[in-house]
Amino acid sequence: MVGILVVPVWVEVLKKVYSALARHHNAVVGGSQVFYVTLGLALPSKDIDIFIEAFNPMFLSRIIAEALGLGEERYEVFRKGDNVVFHFFVPVEVGVVSVEVMSRTHLGKISETPLFNEVVLVKRDCVEYWTLSLEAYAVLQATRPDGPRDVDVARFRLVKDRVDWERARRVASELGVRDKFEIFYRLVCMTCL
Repeated sequence: MVGILVVPVWVEVLKKVYSALARHHNAVVGGSQVFYVTLGLALPSKDIDIFIEAFNPMFLSRIIAEALGLGEERYEVFRKGDNVVFHFFVPVEVGVVSVEVMSRTHLGKISETPLFNEVVLVKRDCVEYWTLSLEAYAVLQATRPDGPRDVDVARFRLVKDRVDWERARRVASELGVRDKFEIFYRLVCMTCL
């Protein structure tokens, strides 16, 4: 039996959308797409997370629609505290992929926190992405306001040997969230000990 590599549909959406957004904005990949951009590991996902600190939702919608060749634009915008969140709904073969653009992380704007030093340029499948490092993403998932999710623990277990946990620990310390990070680290690496 020959194995078939199935690339999640969001990968092709990300390539087109990120390239278009990056021509106009300082866009940083976040969310589980960090695994794909940094490691080439495209995990199942229903959305694409990108950070852009200041944006006009109507302009973003037009950029995304043009990049994907869509004649109709469906999106929503809302504010959660001081975070502006934009969702653009991309129709795909089965269902939709949501492109989520956020103006900040739950720990603050990337440019105003130690996360800024954890933004790296990575070329993946002929596209250059500015992305959070795997270590910065681990810190974000460890410190979610609702606590670490089981899915994030499981995902990081898959790549635990590829994460520089000392670097992540330093980032967490600089952000003042070391205790929360250590809980996440133990959840991920409890099988490592």
